Amino acid sequence: MIKFLHTADLHLGKIFHEQSLIEDQRFMLEGLARILEDRSYRALIIAGDVYDRSIPSPDAVKLFGSFLARLKAQRTDLEILIIPGNHDSPTRLGFGRELFAELGIRFVTDAGDCDKPVIVRDTAGGARGGGESCAFFLLPFLNPGSLNEDSITAENSSSETEPLRSQSKLAAAAAARLEQARKQCVSNGLTYTVLAAHLFTAGGMESDSERIFLGSAERVDIGLFGAFDYIALGHLHRLQQAGKNGWYSGSPLAYSFAEASVPAGAGTEKSFLSVELADGQARVTPLPIKPLRKVSRLSGSFDWFFRDSVKDRDVCAAEKDFLEILLTDSSITENPLALLRKRFPHILSIKQDEAFSSLLTNHAGLKAPAAGNGERRDTAGDFEEFLGGLYGQADGEELALFRELLAEIEAEEQTGDLNRAAEQRMFPTCDLNRRFPS
Repeated sequence: MIKFLHTADLHLGKIFHEQSLIEDQRFMLEGLARILEDRSYRALIIAGDVYDRSIPSPDAVKLFGSFLARLKAQRTDLEILIIPGNHDSPTRLGFGRELFAELGIRFVTDAGDCDKPVIVRDTAGGARGGGESCAFFLLPFLNPGSLNEDSITAENSSSETEPLRSQSKLAAAAAARLEQARKQCVSNGLTYTVLAAHLFTAGGMESDSERIFLGSAERVDIGLFGAFDYIALGHLHRLQQAGKNGWYSGSPLAYSFAEASVPAGAGTEKSFLSVELADGQARVTPLPIKPLRKVSRLSGSFDWFFRDSVKDRDVCAAEKDFLEILLTDSSITENPLALLRKRFPHILSIKQDEAFSSLLTNHAGLKAPAAGNGERRDTAGDFEEFLGGLYGQADGEELALFRELLAEIEAEEQTGDLNRAAEQRMFPTCDLNRRFPS
């Protein structure tokens, strides 16, 4: 039996609604490291998007480095297999890969190396055989031109060539190379073959937190790799199966409020995938991840959250979560984020869609006088109507302050007009142009 763990889309260093997730990601990686203390795991696959940005933050790099150091300190025999995703810089992620390879940490950042497998054997069979074995092929995210030698003939010329650019064509070229290498491994007596890839497969279900590519040419037919015993996929953030033997582990943390569970407060189901290759098939077991803080979404009136929900089970369960609240009031609540943060310290988003929709419906716009009738708009009256639309009625103190400020502005404008007129009389434009032609 060959057993390994599959994850992807760590997005280390991600900022979520202006909130750093480094502490949450550290907590998640500590849980992953504890799982891998089990010596039955022979390998860990991280199928792309290690970092959230191509130039990761120092905190993100430090976090990943300390995670790898911990893994190798507790398990020198563990193979760690890593590819870049579309968020990663292959050059930066692959720095020092030759040295890391000697430690059993394999960064494959060049698509040209996808046909050079890492061989892992069942420890029951010893270091050189006697048990089952697996060839792990690593296919990084395919950027345009990353398989330059597999160029195609340009449509309008029989002599000129152009590099492959679309994901579908790049994947087809990589699949042909991989299939040849896979067959060679099988003929050499290896028991299983596994592919790790960062792809958007046709039919996959995306989430709000992904960088999605438009057009069918950017979606890959998973059937291209159907001969592999297991395909460890990254890119889509939902746990899902792709084809017969392909799986997306999904991101280990929720990175958008659309990934929050309903009812809110229950959190989002995220998992690592434990994979066992035995008896000619892959057995996939999701291992639920307990986050440091859940991502939750609640809805209700402002007064409900501010005063009345202190004993509500769902609301109390979500008090420490990363939280988005959807207010159902028909009128606008002023500065609700600051008011509700006293109870919900990690509230990150408040939406008042219903109130704004009501405002647009009932006050489609301020009525302007007809063009050319000579009437002057009453600015203070417009502001009073605006306040009435927002809050039902205008506040007298706010309206008085607005009128005072408006009077000061109009006085300054009038003074400015008088000064400009005086300057014009003292220095006529025509005289200045004659005296100073440049």
